[in-house]
Amino acid sequence: MYKGFLGISTIFVLMSLSGSLIAQQSNTEKYTKFSEFTENSKLEMDFSIVDQLLHAGVMNMGPSTRAWARKQPPSTGTRFTQTVDRATENEANRFFYENLKEDQEKILKLRKELEAIPSLTPLNQYTKEAQLAYWLNLYKVTLINELAVIYPLNNLKPVLTGEESILDKKILSVDNVQLSLNDIHYRVLPVLYPDSTLYIYGLHQGIKGSPNIRTKAFAASDVKQKLKENAQEFVNSNRGTQFNGGEGVVRVSSFYKRNSQLFPDFNESVKSHLLQFADASIQKLIKNATSVNANISNWRINDFYGSIRRRDIGLYVNSGDGNRFTSGNRLSPGQQTQLTLLMRVRAMNFGGGSVTVTDLDPVVESDIQTEESDTDNN
Repeated sequence: MYKGFLGISTIFVLMSLSGSLIAQQSNTEKYTKFSEFTENSKLEMDFSIVDQLLHAGVMNMGPSTRAWARKQPPSTGTRFTQTVDRATENEANRFFYENLKEDQEKILKLRKELEAIPSLTPLNQYTKEAQLAYWLNLYKVTLINELAVIYPLNNLKPVLTGEESILDKKILSVDNVQLSLNDIHYRVLPVLYPDSTLYIYGLHQGIKGSPNIRTKAFAASDVKQKLKENAQEFVNSNRGTQFNGGEGVVRVSSFYKRNSQLFPDFNESVKSHLLQFADASIQKLIKNATSVNANISNWRINDFYGSIRRRDIGLYVNSGDGNRFTSGNRLSPGQQTQLTLLMRVRAMNFGGGSVTVTDLDPVVESDIQTEESDTDNN
Protein backbone atom coordinates (compact mmCIF):
# COMPACT_ATOMS: atom_id res chain seq x y z
CA MET A 1 0.00 0.00 0.00
CA TYR A 2 2.68 2.46 1.02
CA LYS A 3 4.88 1.41 -1.87
CA GLY A 4 2.11 2.11 -4.35
CA PHE A 5 1.32 5.42 -2.73
CA LEU A 6 4.96 6.50 -2.82
CA GLY A 7 5.21 5.40 -6.43
CA ILE A 8 2.23 7.52 -7.43
CA SER A 9 3.61 10.44 -5.41
CA THR A 10 6.99 10.13 -7.12
CA ILE A 11 5.37 10.12 -10.56
CA PHE A 12 3.30 13.16 -9.57
CA VAL A 13 6.40 15.05 -8.38
CA LEU A 14 8.31 14.14 -11.52
CA MET A 15 5.43 15.29 -13.69
CA SER A 16 5.24 18.55 -11.74
CA LEU A 17 8.97 19.13 -12.10
CA SER A 18 8.78 18.28 -15.79
CA GLY A 19 5.93 20.71 -16.29
CA SER A 20 7.81 23.40 -14.38
CA LEU A 21 10.94 22.91 -16.48
CA ILE A 22 8.92 23.05 -19.69
CA ALA A 23 7.27 26.26 -18.52
CA GLN A 24 10.65 27.78 -17.65
CA GLN A 25 12.10 26.73 -21.00
CA SER A 26 9.10 28.17 -22.82
CA ASN A 27 9.42 31.37 -20.80
CA THR A 28 13.11 31.66 -21.67
CA GLU A 29 12.48 31.05 -25.37
CA LYS A 30 9.79 33.73 -25.28
CA TYR A 31 12.42 36.39 -24.59
CA THR A 32 15.29 34.79 -26.51
CA LYS A 33 13.47 35.55 -29.77
CA PHE A 34 14.13 39.23 -29.09
CA SER A 35 17.89 38.68 -29.32
CA GLU A 36 17.75 38.13 -33.09
CA PHE A 37 18.74 40.98 -35.44
CA THR A 38 19.99 41.72 -38.96
CA GLU A 39 23.42 43.31 -38.75
CA ASN A 40 23.45 45.34 -41.97
CA SER A 41 19.75 46.00 -42.32
CA LYS A 42 18.72 49.25 -43.99
CA LEU A 43 15.25 49.23 -42.47
CA GLU A 44 14.36 52.17 -40.26
CA MET A 45 11.56 52.97 -37.83
CA ASP A 46 9.84 56.34 -37.81
CA PHE A 47 9.61 57.81 -34.30
CA SER A 48 8.63 61.34 -35.35
CA ILE A 49 5.36 61.18 -33.42
CA VAL A 50 7.33 60.31 -30.26
CA ASP A 51 9.50 63.35 -31.00
CA GLN A 52 6.38 65.50 -31.03
CA LEU A 53 5.29 64.22 -27.62
CA LEU A 54 8.71 64.80 -26.07
CA HIS A 55 9.26 68.18 -27.72
CA ALA A 56 5.95 69.42 -26.30
CA GLY A 57 6.37 67.86 -22.88
CA VAL A 58 10.04 67.87 -21.82
CA MET A 59 11.98 70.77 -20.32
CA ASN A 60 15.74 70.23 -20.58
CA MET A 61 17.17 71.40 -17.25
CA GLY A 62 20.77 71.17 -18.39
CA PRO A 63 23.75 69.47 -16.72
CA SER A 64 23.90 69.26 -12.94
CA THR A 65 26.00 71.84 -11.08
CA ARG A 66 25.69 69.79 -7.87
CA ALA A 67 24.18 72.80 -6.11
CA TRP A 68 21.70 72.05 -3.33
CA ALA A 69 18.26 73.62 -3.26
CA ARG A 70 17.41 75.93 -0.39
CA LYS A 71 14.80 74.84 2.09
CA GLN A 72 11.49 76.24 0.88
CA PRO A 73 9.03 77.88 3.30
CA PRO A 74 5.43 76.58 3.42
CA SER A 75 3.09 77.87 0.69
CA THR A 76 0.96 80.88 1.54
CA GLY A 77 -2.05 79.90 3.62
CA THR A 78 -0.68 76.55 4.80
CA ARG A 79 1.74 75.23 7.37
CA PHE A 80 2.57 72.14 5.35
CA THR A 81 5.92 71.61 3.65
CA GLN A 82 6.99 68.73 1.42
CA THR A 83 9.98 66.66 2.47
CA VAL A 84 12.53 66.83 -0.35
CA ASP A 85 16.05 65.67 -0.99
CA ARG A 86 17.70 69.06 -1.43
CA ALA A 87 20.74 67.56 -3.15
CA THR A 88 18.71 66.25 -6.09
CA GLU A 89 15.53 68.34 -6.11
CA ASN A 90 16.78 70.84 -8.70
CA GLU A 91 18.17 68.16 -11.02
CA ALA A 92 16.65 66.10 -13.83
CA ASN A 93 14.62 67.13 -16.87
CA ARG A 94 10.94 67.82 -16.23
CA PHE A 95 7.87 66.49 -18.03
CA PHE A 96 4.59 68.36 -18.38
CA TYR A 97 2.32 65.72 -16.81
CA GLU A 98 -0.07 68.54 -15.94
CA ASN A 99 -1.03 68.71 -19.62
CA LEU A 100 -1.77 65.03 -20.16
CA LYS A 101 -5.11 64.45 -18.47
CA GLU A 102 -6.99 65.28 -21.67
CA ASP A 103 -4.43 63.61 -23.94
CA GLN A 104 -4.35 60.10 -22.49
CA GLU A 105 -6.24 58.62 -25.43
CA LYS A 106 -3.70 60.11 -27.84
CA ILE A 107 -0.77 58.69 -25.87
CA LEU A 108 -2.47 55.30 -25.62
CA LYS A 109 -2.98 55.36 -29.41
CA LEU A 110 0.71 56.18 -29.84
CA ARG A 111 1.64 53.27 -27.59
CA LYS A 112 -0.56 50.92 -29.62
CA GLU A 113 1.09 52.10 -32.85
CA LEU A 114 4.51 51.32 -31.40
CA GLU A 115 3.34 47.90 -30.23
CA ALA A 116 2.11 47.13 -33.75
CA ILE A 117 5.43 47.81 -35.52
CA PRO A 118 6.70 44.18 -35.20
CA SER A 119 3.44 42.86 -36.66
CA LEU A 120 4.19 44.81 -39.85
CA THR A 121 7.91 44.07 -40.03
CA PRO A 122 9.46 41.50 -37.64
CA LEU A 123 11.97 43.00 -35.24
CA ASN A 124 14.67 40.53 -36.27
CA GLN A 125 14.83 42.26 -39.66
CA TYR A 126 16.17 45.41 -38.00
CA THR A 127 19.62 46.12 -36.62
CA LYS A 128 20.41 45.78 -32.94
CA GLU A 129 20.53 49.57 -32.61
CA ALA A 130 17.12 50.03 -34.26
CA GLN A 131 15.59 47.51 -31.88
CA LEU A 132 17.24 49.15 -28.86
CA ALA A 133 15.76 52.51 -29.87
CA TYR A 134 12.38 50.83 -30.36
CA TRP A 135 12.29 49.23 -26.91
CA LEU A 136 13.45 52.38 -25.13
CA ASN A 137 10.86 54.54 -26.92
CA LEU A 138 8.09 52.04 -26.23
CA TYR A 139 9.10 51.88 -22.56
CA LYS A 140 9.10 55.67 -22.27
CA VAL A 141 5.75 56.25 -23.96
CA THR A 142 4.10 53.46 -21.96
CA LEU A 143 5.40 54.81 -18.65
CA ILE A 144 4.29 58.36 -19.50
CA ASN A 145 0.79 57.06 -20.21
CA GLU A 146 0.65 55.08 -16.96
CA LEU A 147 1.81 58.06 -14.90
CA ALA A 148 -0.64 60.40 -16.62
CA VAL A 149 -3.47 58.15 -15.40
CA ILE A 150 -2.45 58.40 -11.74
CA TYR A 151 -1.20 62.02 -11.82
CA PRO A 152 -0.94 64.17 -9.64
CA LEU A 153 0.50 61.54 -7.29
CA ASN A 154 3.79 63.01 -6.09
CA ASN A 155 5.69 60.17 -4.42
CA LEU A 156 5.95 57.37 -7.00
CA LYS A 157 7.72 54.79 -4.85
CA PRO A 158 4.47 52.95 -3.99
CA VAL A 159 3.55 52.55 -7.68
CA LEU A 160 7.04 51.77 -9.00
CA THR A 161 7.94 49.15 -6.39
CA GLY A 162 6.22 46.32 -4.54
CA GLU A 163 3.60 43.80 -5.58
CA GLU A 164 1.30 46.41 -7.17
CA SER A 165 4.01 48.08 -9.25
CA ILE A 166 2.82 49.50 -12.57
CA LEU A 167 6.13 48.25 -13.97
CA ASP A 168 4.96 44.65 -13.50
CA LYS A 169 1.59 45.03 -15.25
CA LYS A 170 1.35 42.97 -18.46
CA ILE A 171 -0.04 45.86 -20.48
CA LEU A 172 1.95 45.44 -23.69
CA SER A 173 1.66 42.95 -26.52
CA VAL A 174 4.67 42.82 -28.83
CA ASP A 175 5.00 40.10 -31.46
CA ASN A 176 2.28 38.08 -29.68
CA VAL A 177 4.16 38.22 -26.36
CA GLN A 178 2.51 39.82 -23.33
CA LEU A 179 5.02 42.12 -21.67
CA SER A 180 5.38 44.44 -18.72
CA LEU A 181 7.81 47.34 -18.49
CA ASN A 182 9.94 45.23 -16.16
CA ASP A 183 9.97 42.49 -18.81
CA ILE A 184 11.52 44.99 -21.22
CA HIS A 185 13.98 46.14 -18.56
CA TYR A 186 15.07 42.82 -17.08
CA ARG A 187 14.33 40.22 -19.78
CA VAL A 188 14.21 41.71 -23.28
CA LEU A 189 17.04 44.26 -23.25
CA PRO A 190 19.53 41.90 -21.52
CA VAL A 191 19.12 39.27 -24.26
CA LEU A 192 19.47 41.95 -26.96
CA TYR A 193 22.52 43.53 -25.31
CA PRO A 194 24.01 40.81 -23.06
CA ASP A 195 27.42 42.49 -22.86
CA SER A 196 26.30 46.06 -22.15
CA THR A 197 24.94 48.05 -19.23
CA LEU A 198 24.41 51.23 -21.22
CA TYR A 199 20.72 50.61 -21.94
CA ILE A 200 19.71 51.30 -18.33
CA TYR A 201 20.30 55.01 -18.95
CA GLY A 202 17.44 55.03 -21.44
CA LEU A 203 14.97 53.68 -18.88
CA HIS A 204 13.64 56.91 -17.42
CA GLN A 205 11.49 56.09 -14.38
CA GLY A 206 9.33 59.23 -14.24
CA ILE A 207 11.07 60.46 -11.09
CA LYS A 208 13.71 63.05 -10.30
CA GLY A 209 16.11 60.39 -9.08
CA SER A 210 16.35 58.46 -12.35
CA PRO A 211 18.30 58.87 -15.60
CA ASN A 212 16.96 61.74 -17.68
CA ILE A 213 14.05 61.79 -20.06
CA ARG A 214 15.35 63.30 -23.30
CA THR A 215 13.72 65.91 -25.53
CA LYS A 216 13.83 63.63 -28.58
CA ALA A 217 13.10 59.98 -29.27
CA PHE A 218 15.97 57.53 -29.51
CA ALA A 219 16.95 56.60 -33.06
CA ALA A 220 19.10 53.79 -34.47
CA SER A 221 21.69 56.26 -35.78
CA ASP A 222 22.52 57.81 -32.42
CA VAL A 223 21.05 55.63 -29.66
CA LYS A 224 24.43 54.59 -28.26
CA GLN A 225 25.75 58.15 -28.23
CA LYS A 226 22.62 59.50 -26.54
CA LEU A 227 22.77 56.76 -23.91
CA LYS A 228 26.40 57.68 -23.19
CA GLU A 229 25.36 61.32 -22.78
CA ASN A 230 22.63 60.25 -20.35
CA ALA A 231 25.15 58.12 -18.45
CA GLN A 232 27.62 60.99 -18.17
CA GLU A 233 24.93 63.42 -17.00
CA PHE A 234 23.64 60.97 -14.39
CA VAL A 235 26.99 59.81 -12.99
CA ASN A 236 28.20 63.41 -12.65
CA SER A 237 25.08 64.60 -10.85
CA ASN A 238 23.94 64.38 -7.24
CA ARG A 239 21.36 61.85 -8.44
CA GLY A 240 24.11 59.46 -9.50
CA THR A 241 27.01 60.02 -7.08
CA GLN A 242 27.69 61.85 -3.83
CA PHE A 243 30.74 61.87 -1.57
CA ASN A 244 29.30 62.98 1.76
CA GLY A 245 28.92 59.55 3.37
CA GLY A 246 32.26 59.49 5.15
CA GLU A 247 35.87 58.87 4.16
CA GLY A 248 36.30 56.16 1.54
CA VAL A 249 32.58 56.00 0.73
CA VAL A 250 30.97 56.79 -2.61
CA ARG A 251 27.21 57.10 -2.33
CA VAL A 252 25.42 56.09 -5.52
CA SER A 253 21.86 55.99 -6.77
CA SER A 254 19.62 53.18 -5.59
CA PHE A 255 18.94 52.75 -9.32
CA TYR A 256 22.20 50.79 -9.48
CA LYS A 257 20.97 48.46 -6.76
CA ARG A 258 17.78 47.90 -8.76
CA ASN A 259 20.07 46.88 -11.63
CA SER A 260 22.38 44.79 -9.45
CA GLN A 261 22.14 41.84 -11.87
CA LEU A 262 24.50 43.85 -14.11
CA PHE A 263 27.01 44.40 -11.30
CA PRO A 264 27.84 40.95 -9.87
CA ASP A 265 30.68 42.10 -7.59
CA PHE A 266 28.67 45.17 -6.67
CA ASN A 267 31.31 47.45 -5.12
CA GLU A 268 34.04 46.88 -7.69
CA SER A 269 31.67 46.50 -10.64
CA VAL A 270 29.89 49.77 -9.90
CA LYS A 271 33.16 51.63 -9.33
CA SER A 272 34.53 50.36 -12.66
CA HIS A 273 31.28 51.32 -14.36
CA LEU A 274 31.23 54.83 -12.88
CA LEU A 275 34.82 55.50 -13.95
CA GLN A 276 33.79 55.07 -17.60
CA PHE A 277 31.62 58.19 -17.38
CA ALA A 278 32.98 60.21 -14.44
CA ASP A 279 34.48 63.65 -14.93
CA ALA A 280 38.08 64.22 -13.86
CA SER A 281 36.84 66.06 -10.75
CA ILE A 282 35.40 62.87 -9.19
CA GLN A 283 37.49 60.08 -10.72
CA LYS A 284 40.02 60.07 -7.88
CA LEU A 285 37.26 59.98 -5.26
CA ILE A 286 35.71 56.95 -6.97
CA LYS A 287 39.04 55.14 -7.38
CA ASN A 288 39.93 55.64 -3.72
CA ALA A 289 36.52 54.58 -2.41
CA THR A 290 36.56 51.40 -0.34
CA SER A 291 32.78 51.20 -0.05
CA VAL A 292 29.81 51.81 -2.34
CA ASN A 293 26.55 52.75 -0.65
CA ALA A 294 23.52 52.71 -2.98
CA ASN A 295 21.24 54.94 -0.90
CA ILE A 296 20.55 58.00 -3.07
CA SER A 297 16.88 58.17 -4.04
CA ASN A 298 14.36 60.79 -5.08
CA TRP A 299 10.98 59.21 -5.83
CA ARG A 300 9.21 62.53 -6.53
CA ILE A 301 7.60 62.75 -9.97
CA ASN A 302 9.53 65.01 -12.34
CA ASP A 303 6.59 67.27 -13.19
CA PHE A 304 6.62 71.06 -13.54
CA TYR A 305 4.76 72.19 -10.44
CA GLY A 306 5.50 69.59 -7.80
CA SER A 307 2.02 68.11 -8.21
CA ILE A 308 0.25 71.41 -7.51
CA ARG A 309 -3.25 70.84 -8.86
CA ARG A 310 -4.71 72.88 -11.73
CA ARG A 311 -8.33 73.34 -12.64
CA ASP A 312 -7.50 74.20 -16.22
CA ILE A 313 -5.34 72.02 -18.43
CA GLY A 314 -3.65 73.73 -21.33
CA LEU A 315 -0.34 74.47 -22.99
CA TYR A 316 1.86 77.19 -21.51
CA VAL A 317 2.31 80.12 -23.87
CA ASN A 318 4.38 83.28 -23.81
CA SER A 319 1.67 85.85 -23.23
CA GLY A 320 3.71 88.92 -22.42
CA ASP A 321 3.43 88.64 -18.66
CA GLY A 322 4.71 85.04 -18.89
CA ASN A 323 2.10 83.43 -16.68
CA ARG A 324 -0.82 82.36 -18.84
CA PHE A 325 -2.00 79.13 -20.42
CA THR A 326 -3.84 78.66 -23.71
CA SER A 327 -7.09 78.43 -21.80
CA GLY A 328 -6.51 82.01 -20.67
CA ASN A 329 -6.44 81.22 -16.95
CA ARG A 330 -3.57 82.52 -14.89
CA LEU A 331 -1.18 80.36 -12.95
CA SER A 332 -1.72 80.24 -9.20
CA PRO A 333 0.95 82.01 -7.11
CA GLY A 334 2.40 78.63 -6.13
CA GLN A 335 2.58 77.44 -9.73
CA GLN A 336 4.12 80.70 -10.93
CA THR A 337 6.74 80.57 -8.16
CA GLN A 338 7.60 76.98 -9.02
CA LEU A 339 7.90 77.70 -12.75
CA THR A 340 10.07 80.76 -12.07
CA LEU A 341 12.34 78.66 -9.86
CA LEU A 342 12.65 75.99 -12.54
CA MET A 343 13.61 78.55 -15.17
CA ARG A 344 16.22 80.07 -12.87
CA VAL A 345 17.72 76.66 -12.12
CA ARG A 346 17.76 75.90 -15.82
CA ALA A 347 19.53 79.18 -16.59
CA MET A 348 22.17 78.47 -13.96
CA ASN A 349 22.73 74.91 -15.18
CA PHE A 350 23.32 76.19 -18.70
CA GLY A 351 25.83 78.74 -17.43
CA GLY A 352 23.83 81.92 -16.99
CA GLY A 353 21.49 83.70 -14.62
CA SER A 354 21.16 83.05 -10.92
CA VAL A 355 19.10 80.73 -8.78
CA THR A 356 17.97 80.18 -5.21
CA VAL A 357 20.48 77.49 -4.28
CA THR A 358 23.44 77.24 -1.96
CA ASP A 359 26.75 75.47 -2.08
CA LEU A 360 27.07 72.24 -0.14
CA ASP A 361 27.59 73.05 3.55
CA PRO A 362 30.44 71.38 5.46
CA VAL A 363 29.27 67.85 6.18
CA VAL A 364 28.92 66.55 9.71
CA GLU A 365 27.75 63.10 10.69
CA SER A 366 24.31 64.29 11.82
CA ASP A 367 23.73 66.00 8.47
CA ILE A 368 24.55 62.79 6.60
CA GLN A 369 22.10 60.80 8.66
CA THR A 370 19.38 63.41 8.19
CA GLU A 371 19.84 63.65 4.46
CA GLU A 372 19.92 59.84 4.06
CA SER A 373 16.73 59.59 6.10
CA ASP A 374 15.01 62.24 3.98
CA THR A 375 16.23 60.52 0.82
CA ASP A 376 14.92 57.11 1.81
CA ASN A 377 11.52 58.59 2.61
CA ASN A 378 11.09 60.08 -0.86
